[in-house]
Amino acid sequence: MTDTIQSIDYNEASEELRRQIAALQHRVWPDVCTAPKETIPDAHGKEFHARSFFIYADGKLASYAGVVCKTIMHEGKAFKIAGLSSVATDPEYQGRGLGSCTVSGATQWIEQTDTDFGIFTCEPSLARFYEQAGSWQVAPDVILVGSHDEDALSSNNLPVVVLMSLLSEKAKGCESILRHTSIYLDLPVGKFL
Repeated sequence: MTDTIQSIDYNEASEELRRQIAALQHRVWPDVCTAPKETIPDAHGKEFHARSFFIYADGKLASYAGVVCKTIMHEGKAFKIAGLSSVATDPEYQGRGLGSCTVSGATQWIEQTDTDFGIFTCEPSLARFYEQAGSWQVAPDVILVGSHDEDALSSNNLPVVVLMSLLSEKAKGCESILRHTSIYLDLPVGKFL
């Protein structure tokens, strides 16, 4: 019934795959994600050089996890970060382990790159899922902020928790400045991880 997990750079994905990703997101979040029409809504901005992980079941895209990457400055140091984004499993296929598989594959990919630390947000009710699927830990002492703009999105003002994993020796050596702090993502207003 289920193919193995597949992966591709989102910017290199075919129009058909990007349409399927957008349709999946619309099925999971119909009030938030626009249904693909002639124009396909992007799951990830091109500047993130996102990596896509996905599984087909019964011939349709059933589960998806994206990884967005960027370099940020924090306390005068440059860090390469990556975070899970647009994670979705078709409601028809939930409870079958497909979401765990895509998150696990995406997390393993992050761990094998030169990423300093992984960081993203999720609804509090999903934190245990991410812990089980990818060993992501809640970082209650970290506030994630979209930018320095006054109207920037912040984990402090949203119903989310921050998940974080220090990966590189550099990040582990800088743990004291990566904890009990606000981390700014330098994103356009309205964008967030």
